[in-house]
Amino acid sequence: MRINIFRVSLNGFVRTFVAIDIPNVEKIVHFQNTVMKQFKFDKYHINPIPKDNIHLTIKFLGEINEVEVEAIIANLSQLYFESFEIRFINAGCFPNSSYPRVIWLGLDKQSTEKLNNLYDLITKLLDRVNGYKNRLQNHVGREKSAFVPHLTIFRPNRHFQIYKSLDLNILNVFFNDEIRQIKLKKSILSSKGSIYSDIFTVNAVERNEEFKHQ
Repeated sequence: MRINIFRVSLNGFVRTFVAIDIPNVEKIVHFQNTVMKQFKFDKYHINPIPKDNIHLTIKFLGEINEVEVEAIIANLSQLYFESFEIRFINAGCFPNSSYPRVIWLGLDKQSTEKLNNLYDLITKLLDRVNGYKNRLQNHVGREKSAFVPHLTIFRPNRHFQIYKSLDLNILNVFFNDEIRQIKLKKSILSSKGSIYSDIFTVNAVERNEEFKHQ
């Protein structure tokens, strides 16, 4: 079994999500700096996601208790996947380019398909956790329809508005990276923003190796 486990102690309820860290995060930081300079943004109006917080969210789990955390860990430990390449090919804003609340990097079709397949595998594993499944079963359809893989790189301040539409297409976006880990993370809200830490990590089977379920 090619799985490494890293765990932290938990007390009470914890805000959790399943995510992928970007291995070559310096490329993303460089792109953030380019955007800041190109559009003459300042950090009073637009906040780059801190280097240590940059990740691709696969599934948000919400506030769960210790028993559910243990059950989720047990089920995620059964996750088998091959390492795979992802490619970022464009940038965009949500909800629009004049009043952005999020600025993100998007992925090519193949990367999106791989992440959607991973989402489906993880969802099936977590559906075995009865308390978690029963509590969120009314949201399953809505969550699936809303899952569009993307990497958040900026969160503009609430009152930030651009009077000339933000055209991110003028920037050359092309990054690729190899994904070898899936992580269960916890999030703690503080006055300085969210603080993320790893609860549990599953390593991929390297590509081109024989891939078997045990």
